[in-house]
Parts: sequence; structure tokens; C-alpha cells
Amino acid sequence: MNYHVFYETVKNVEIPKTLVLDTAYFWFHREHLPLKLVSLGAASNPVVKVPSTGLNSYVNIVPIRYISKKVFAGNRLITDIILPPSILECPEEAFSGCTNLKNITIPKTIKRILTKTFDGCTNLENVYYEGSREEWESIDIEYERVEIDFGGNLPGTPVRSVIDERRVPIPGNEALRKATVHFNCDLKLFEDEDTDDINNQNKTGMYEICQEG
Repeated sequence: MNYHVFYETVKNVEIPKTLVLDTAYFWFHREHLPLKLVSLGAASNPVVKVPSTGLNSYVNIVPIRYISKKVFAGNRLITDIILPPSILECPEEAFSGCTNLKNITIPKTIKRILTKTFDGCTNLENVYYEGSREEWESIDIEYERVEIDFGGNLPGTPVRSVIDERRVPIPGNEALRKATVHFNCDLKLFEDEDTDDINNQNKTGMYEICQEG
């Protein structure tokens, strides 16, 4: 399914009102700090759209930059995940066990995909990537690691000799290699769709904000 068809299919899906957000980290001027998604709450729609911004406890609109570990993990209901361009990283095992996940958007702000991020995503078919093919290929995706066997020290030096060097597969992200990656997908289209929801967020009670200590 190309990106245009995918977008037309899911563009009218509402952002879950049960999302739980929290301050991404603690620093000065907390009223302006970004948010992270910490829970889907009781969301039951198989298509999950993550907003790019949210209201913090100071009633300021700030970007949602992060996803807490295992927010989606083990969710067998989800078929589609729409990540906004604001997301900066995905934690290890972020989507592990999402066995029915078929489609996901990935912003070009993602520079690294850690071990087991897509572990068990056996039905993943399409990755809609915001950037170019070159940008995708520059992402550090943990498919394998280098193992080195060392021998004794080189004569007259503290440096050990290398006997063998090999690349060993790391299980957990095979689904990305099997899926079709679509490049130059305009994820900001979803931001335009969500503008009214964000502006009315405080009135409708959309999204629960964790209490900040």
C-alpha cells in the first residue's frame, strides 16, 4: 500500500482520548519542557495516532518528543501506529510483541533503532519513512554486532593482536528487513489533521497529564 492510500485510509482516525503524557525530563522552566507518551490508557482502536503536541500541566502546548519503553509492547490489537515528526527516538523493545502491527510511520528525526525494537512484529508490511532513502540507510539499526577474538600482545606494545573478527546477527529487528520501506512520506499531513484536536484539548479533557512532582 503506497503512502497516499495509507494516509487516506487512516487520516480521519481520532487521537485516543486515553493517552497518558508526562514531562519528558526535569530541568528549569518546566512549563516549557517537552512531553513523553507513557501509556495508551484504555485505547482500543487498532489504529493508534500519536499527536505531535500536547498540553502540559501548565496548560502550555509543547511537543511530544519521546515514547516510554514498552508503551506499545505486547499489544496484539494494534495494526497501525502513526508517529509524528516530533518524536526524537524510540526506546528498546518499543513495539516488541505487536504481532498484528502491519503499518507504521517513522519520522526522519529517528537516528537509531535499538535492539528488539520490532521483535515479534511478524506481520509488519509497510514502513512509511519521512526522509529519503539515503537518510534511512544512515539510521543505526541494530541488526548485528561485531565479535572479536584477541590473542597476545604485539611484540613491544601493549596492543593485543586480533585473531578473528566476525559479524553476528542480533535478533529483534528482522521485521524491518522484510517490510517495504516507503520514502519521503509527508508526515506533517497528519499534524494538519490534528490541529483542531490539540486546540480543543483543554476543553474536551483529551489526554491525561501525569502529576508532576
